[in-house]
Amino acid sequence: MKPIHLNLASRPFRDYRPVYAAVVVMALLTAFLALNNVDTLLRYRTETKTTRADISQLEQQTADERHKADILTQRLRGIDLKLLSTQTEFANAQLAERAFSWSELLDRLERVLPDDVRLQSVSPTFDKDGLVHLAMMCVAKSGTGLSATINHFNGDAHFANAFPSSEAVEPTGEHRITLSVDYHPTITRSIE
Repeated sequence: MKPIHLNLASRPFRDYRPVYAAVVVMALLTAFLALNNVDTLLRYRTETKTTRADISQLEQQTADERHKADILTQRLRGIDLKLLSTQTEFANAQLAERAFSWSELLDRLERVLPDDVRLQSVSPTFDKDGLVHLAMMCVAKSGTGLSATINHFNGDAHFANAFPSSEAVEPTGEHRITLSVDYHPTITRSIE
């Protein structure tokens, strides 16, 4: 015999417990995520507040540095570069002249000049590349003094481009020679 099941319900019974459990879990998850979002928002605001302050400070420093750069640029534009260049060249020329070794030059001239030629005057002019141009006045005992002097200058590595400007014979028979020659000192001091 079959047992009799009496169903006195007006509607069929449905078990909503899994639905309620899912709703409760979803509500708890939603509340957790909402609290997490609120916490993240609060942390973001506090952390970015110091970062925003740092950024603002860096922007202010950048503006200050730009202002200083503009002031310095204006000052640089006010400098007379031609005058400064001229003054610098003059100062460098004076330094090169002071650093010039007269004793070295005179020792070299003593070795290069022939025995029958004596030096009366020498005046150097200094080139920017360190070359020294010498304008010299010499007195030779004979007419071959000029050619011997030029040959001796051209034979020495420290002298170049020896060229006579004039030659005159004195009533005493001596030959007065004016010549120019390029001189390369041992220590070259260029003017820049």
